[in-house]
Amino acid sequence: MSLAMTFQAKPRVTAWSATCPAKVNLFLRILAREDTGYHQIETLFQAVDLCDRVEARKGENGIALEVCIGEQGIAPEVGGGERPLAPEAIGDLGAPEDNTVMKAARAFFAATGIAPAVSLVLTKRIPAGTGLGGASSDAAGTLSALNELHDTPLSARELIALGGRIGADVPFFSSGAATALAWGRGDRLLRCPSPPAAPVVIAIPRERVSTAVAYRETSAGLQLPAPPSLLARPSLLAGSGTNAWCPLADLQWNDFERAVFTRVAGLAEVRAALENAGASIARLTGSGSAVFGVFDDFGRARAAAATTGGMDGVAAALVVPTLTEMPPLD
Repeated sequence: MSLAMTFQAKPRVTAWSATCPAKVNLFLRILAREDTGYHQIETLFQAVDLCDRVEARKGENGIALEVCIGEQGIAPEVGGGERPLAPEAIGDLGAPEDNTVMKAARAFFAATGIAPAVSLVLTKRIPAGTGLGGASSDAAGTLSALNELHDTPLSARELIALGGRIGADVPFFSSGAATALAWGRGDRLLRCPSPPAAPVVIAIPRERVSTAVAYRETSAGLQLPAPPSLLARPSLLAGSGTNAWCPLADLQWNDFERAVFTRVAGLAEVRAALENAGASIARLTGSGSAVFGVFDDFGRARAAAATTGGMDGVAAALVVPTLTEMPPLD
């Protein structure tokens, strides 16, 4: 007696989506200025649950990109209640051709030699030009989604290296780490234990600061080169458990605050308001211009967001948790 066996072909996946989280910098220093104009930095990245989304689908020849603004979530109001976040908080997204999603897609196809035939949709929720890393996260998500869509021609290491050529923060978002110490141009990474999820208030100002201007004005006021701080004492980042935020609060710093607070009126007062409301860490993130505060419970965080969201020059204030792991592709 013969047995007839049938095999069902595995369906070919024609679409992948990436959830692209924002980040805050718990610590950020400039260590050196290169002759090329780039800067060497030392920073501690922490991912937060404020996310863009990139969808990649097999399409016609070439690369098509659609950019839209998604539901941003809610912002607490003074006196209670909630309201949708105003579109002005997202900021100027620029032309799709100049978007980092498009840059990442071009880089992916150039690196792999695959003929591009893909349709991309970027849904923006992370405000642009705020130091929250939205553009870099979008680029990293695009690289990962395209890599899966084309049967993983690039290794994880190759994706990180490719991301580093697109932007300084892209390697962090490509690394899979929710918390990481980074140095060099931001492309050298050490995964760190993530502290327990905690509510973060993110105050988004109406005024944005050019990254290039922020670096130029900040580095002009520093004695460079400077020795590293966290790199010399990595054991400071090894904490875990419920008290893990305590040593991080002692380490908090951002070299950009002096220059950016001088340029953008009211930001120093926003940071002070977060501190007065009980934030264990209250800092500018990245090169600005968003200011964030880490709290120990959501009640205090929502009260602080209601207060700072009504301050002069603030477009909105959000409450989001930190991440202990990065969201997977789907």
